[in-house]
Amino acid sequence: MGNDEYKDKIEQARQELNKLALEYGMQDVRVLRQSVKLDALLNEYSDCHTEKDDQLY
Repeated sequence: MGNDEYKDKIEQARQELNKLALEYGMQDVRVLRQSVKLDALLNEYSDCHTEKDDQLY
């Protein structure tokens, strides 16, 4: 997945998380699930950049 694709997916997940949190509250299971999805995307993005940085050395 390209850099822009990751950023778009992360932004969509973040917006969905905010929407759910406003609608259901921070402790709702739907909010927690979305938070886990966002975390996974952020970790993938970070891992991708770490691998690219490692290849430079």
